[in-house]
Amino acid sequence: MTADVNDPAARARRMWGLADYSALADRLAPASEQLATTLPDPPGRVLDLAAGTGTLAVLAAGRGATVDAADLSPRMVELGRDRTHRLAVAWHEMDAEDLAFDDGAFDAVLSSFGMIFAPRPERVLEQVRRVLPPGGRLAFTAWTPAGFMGEMALRMREWLPQPAGAADPGEWGREEVVHGRLAEAGFTDVRVRPTSLPWHFDSGPAMTQFFRAHSPSHHAAAAALGDRADAMFAAIEQLGAPDGGPVRVDAEYLLVTATAAERTGR
Repeated sequence: MTADVNDPAARARRMWGLADYSALADRLAPASEQLATTLPDPPGRVLDLAAGTGTLAVLAAGRGATVDAADLSPRMVELGRDRTHRLAVAWHEMDAEDLAFDDGAFDAVLSSFGMIFAPRPERVLEQVRRVLPPGGRLAFTAWTPAGFMGEMALRMREWLPQPAGAADPGEWGREEVVHGRLAEAGFTDVRVRPTSLPWHFDSGPAMTQFFRAHSPSHHAAAAALGDRADAMFAAIEQLGAPDGGPVRVDAEYLLVTATAAERTGR
């Protein structure tokens, strides 16, 4: 546990193995379906980056892609491999900041609410650009800071500040940040489309029960806070259901696509 303090990758590897993520992955599936529609025809070889349990990998394989799925968490890789064992999906336990693939190995890189959680965005984009040839496609989704998920993350940070050495994932949800980062990393034709995902629960406590059971970040926060966790979740319930009734929110996120540009110089 002590080794995690100064190692963001170790913290993430441990955290993403917590909770029963499959039910949360099902809730996020519509975003993965959107990402799958961005694939070229034919799709060629595709990398599902920070793949979770493989929802996007399954969809890409269903479109005829040969898929490599990479995730930092051994537990996610185990679940994903079990889920896709009959499909053309190869699984890798791998850090998004250190991809062990050849230059230009993929026709497309996709990431559904995944690579945005890597602590060093510039390093992730450097790696993604490296494994794409000129003309290769990048597509990913990111929660907006002003949307429900961004606001919830902000509430959680009132109890647990952002870990040292890790960038704020919410910055990926700012259009100007996305354009700047992708241009700097060697991408062109950047397109950003705001969209949303429904988060509907019968009540605030039902939402809390779901997140505590199925969200690794909420599970880890509850464990770290101990007796203070109930107060944090009460604040989240107030955000989702101010009147104490059912939770009916549409969580805004960005669907981002970009093309790997020709390299200039050496």
